[in-house]
Amino acid sequence: MAPNTIDDILTELDQIILHARNEQSRLGYFATLYRNVTIKVKEGIANGFFEDGARMEKLDVTFAGRYLAALESYRAQQNTSHCWIATFETANKWSPIILQQLLIGMNAHINFDLGIAAQAVARRAASWRH
Repeated sequence: MAPNTIDDILTELDQIILHARNEQSRLGYFATLYRNVTIKVKEGIANGFFEDGARMEKLDVTFAGRYLAALESYRAQQNTSHCWIATFETANKWSPIILQQLLIGMNAHINFDLGIAAQAVARRAASWRH
């Protein structure tokens, strides 16, 4: 089931981190970084930092959902975006340093997923106005 709240996202990230720790997989590095960022977004929403907290949560959940879906499809050996394949495959190697592992994940997520997620949330917001 797709996550619907930031708390759902945090639960999913916790599971990825636990699995990575148990498997000694570098996939846990990006998930841990992402969890920390997600907590800050949640705090920002709670503290009124964003103009529209509800919309920000929708964006956060939609955005994070893309990462979670990419990881799930990769693990299931299903069709996965090339940028995510590169990210996940480098996690199986120990040659890139941890910072490089984080950067390749950030690249895939921000440069590929963010625009798609923002457009999806903006489209939904526009349809609410009509």
